[in-house]
Amino acid sequence: MAKTLNVRDALLEQLVVVFRERGYEGATLVQLAAATGLGKASLYHHFPGGKAEMAAVLLRKSVAELQQRAFAHLNKTKRSPVERLDAFIDGFSDYVAQGASHCLVAVIAQGSAADVHGDLINNQFADWRSSLIRVYEELGEKRKRARRSADQLLDELYGALLTAKLLGDPNHFMRCVKRLKRALGALG
Repeated sequence: MAKTLNVRDALLEQLVVVFRERGYEGATLVQLAAATGLGKASLYHHFPGGKAEMAAVLLRKSVAELQQRAFAHLNKTKRSPVERLDAFIDGFSDYVAQGASHCLVAVIAQGSAADVHGDLINNQFADWRSSLIRVYEELGEKRKRARRSADQLLDELYGALLTAKLLGDPNHFMRCVKRLKRALGALG
């Protein structure tokens, strides 16, 4: 059983690269099989639901990873709000490999897979946004302003990530991260 999980985990690591780079629609079974070194039949052995099952498993895994690396920092109430926001930004940056990688949650949210997984993505993102809003409220912002601040932070991170991809320059994302962290430093 453990060996089966290790094989599946190894396959997921190879599959996520294709989904991040090609999106759900662009990730063909031929490309997915090639990335794993398996034939299509062997790939179906591990994922009987095909591409849809692969995307679902990868989405759940990515949500958990993004939660652990970034959003979990927002709930560490023994740290100051500024420290939690700073750790969140660092965690998000790590998740997207300092701007060199895509956010798989965002990739899946943009394609036809969103028809199947949109509710999960929307509900999870609403929870994450609420965590950010609470931290801004702890900084003394009123609810409406805290919501705008949370949205602005998400807009800047995801916007900078997309722009970095469009420019082919991960450093664009990292410059945004530095600006955000400087602005946080002024708050603390």
